[in-house]
Amino acid sequence: MKTKTAILSIENLTVEGTSDLSPMFKALLGVAEVEFSVERQVAVIEFDPASITVEDLIRSVLLKGYKVV
Repeated sequence: MKTKTAILSIENLTVEGTSDLSPMFKALLGVAEVEFSVERQVAVIEFDPASITVEDLIRSVLLKGYKVV
């Protein structure tokens, strides 16, 4: 699997938010790894572009009630 990296800027990301978002990302088919930086307000996601798109990742964050900026 050849992966790509997406860096999503998530408004008001907190430690609690990472606990909410992490299982959601890991459950998505095609997501290999996810790391967060609360300090930088970002999620760094390694994913398989053959299985999932950046738009799908953004949509998933929005559905959880967070804003991608």
